[in-house]
Amino acid sequence: MNHYFLGIDASKGYSDFVMLNAKKQTVIENFQLDDTFDGHARLYELLHSFNKDNPEATIYVAVESTGGYENNWFQSLLKFQGSLPIKTAHLNPLGVSHNSKADLKRNTTDKISAQNVAEYM
Repeated sequence: MNHYFLGIDASKGYSDFVMLNAKKQTVIENFQLDDTFDGHARLYELLHSFNKDNPEATIYVAVESTGGYENNWFQSLLKFQGSLPIKTAHLNPLGVSHNSKADLKRNTTDKISAQNVAEYM
């Protein structure tokens, strides 16, 4: 069974995403989706398509707690678990931050934050 890790950095109105494999190599490059019905539907389509191409895959998906901006995504992901092979987590940002610092990463952008979430898992 193959394991993949989708990191999400939620911001006001949109989120950044990146998917890594177990070797922390990028499988799906950074992309951004609006925090709207259409954005959530697009994420489902992307995950469904990825699952069709990788039927043995389990996708671990995580969002950091960021003052509530992540709640819509988290709720959608919980719903997606019913029809997709995903596991969803809500992470403490302090753990992600310490992991990033341990890897000597200094720069922070939304894209880098999404990658840090994926690597932390």
